[in-house]
Amino acid sequence: MKVLLCLLSDQHVPNLLSVHRFQPDRLVLIETAQMRKREAARNFLEALRLGGLEYGERCVIEPLDAAHNLEAVRVVLRRTFGKNPSAQWIANISGGTKPMSIAAFEFFKATAGQIVYTDVARPNVLVTLESGVEETCTHKISIQEFLAGYGFGCNQGRAPQWAECAAEIAKCAPARDILALSDKDRDTAREKGWEIQPGQLQCASDEMAAAIRKAFRLSADTDGKSLCGRINKYQAEFLTGGWLEVFFCDLFQRHADGLGLWDVRLGLTVRRRDDNAPLNEFDVAFMCNYGLAIVECKSGTQSHDPASNVLYKIEAVIRQFRALRVRSYLATTGSNIFDQNGEIKTTVRERARLYDCTIITRSMIQRLAENADSLEAVREILSELESYR
Repeated sequence: MKVLLCLLSDQHVPNLLSVHRFQPDRLVLIETAQMRKREAARNFLEALRLGGLEYGERCVIEPLDAAHNLEAVRVVLRRTFGKNPSAQWIANISGGTKPMSIAAFEFFKATAGQIVYTDVARPNVLVTLESGVEETCTHKISIQEFLAGYGFGCNQGRAPQWAECAAEIAKCAPARDILALSDKDRDTAREKGWEIQPGQLQCASDEMAAAIRKAFRLSADTDGKSLCGRINKYQAEFLTGGWLEVFFCDLFQRHADGLGLWDVRLGLTVRRRDDNAPLNEFDVAFMCNYGLAIVECKSGTQSHDPASNVLYKIEAVIRQFRALRVRSYLATTGSNIFDQNGEIKTTVRERARLYDCTIITRSMIQRLAENADSLEAVREILSELESYR
């Protein structure tokens, strides 16, 4: 019988991947009082279940009240080991406190157990400490599994619609709203739909006008540029800003394998477990290098946010997960992030760097759209963005 022991901590991914790699017959989770308050074991088992592994009756949760006391840790290890002394034991010491890892290493070295560890830079590679042998886990954790490990749930998101139209709009990346409406009318359009009047739809190019006309079957006036017609609430949302998130979702989905991404989602609504009330919505989200990435999309001038407070919002969302492997992007057509010289404001750049948030400006959006069909070009542009972090 194979038994895998994991030391629970805020970072559940290394433990999660070790279960998928070794597929033990039984699972032992060492849970400290702090982790118990956060329901770490329950969250961990739910994440495993969502990934296709059910360990409910095959899992033992061992409480540990003194996480920094070596002897207290040894007592728990002796107790749990004594229940299956003849089993093949594997101990993942990547999690827990340092005293927990030290005690587990000493204990299983003495009992000839296999001791494994993962480096944060290579979370899917498990290294056996005694031999240095590396084993790679091929399981790709979904966003749903990742969030479940922190006690959150999410919907399935929605499929990107009108992707071709979004790409044509992104080539212009209009600095102003496409559908020029007052705040009140904008809300109405997003709730009930809208009858577009001549002059309300601002198209920056003939190609953009043609793409919108084709996507929504609008009619044109005599000059062929002023479009009008009835749109539903989903189309209104697209034309009042949703096009930007559709563009990025489609871009990342098309090039996911080449960029090393997976599980790209649009409009993901996140909630706490056992609570149906939505907590946050991710415009675009995907998994990359076994961490979560989110893209916040802001179109239009963003003149209502001169201080770029959206960066605070992004950081507040990320902090909820207490995760090391969550990164963020802000894709914006807004001019509010620039100073009088056309450079990103120093305060904005420093805040973005502090929050480890990559800003994708209007010009970068245009470049990505112009080269959207080329994996190499997209990869090069994204690499260039990373150099600004």
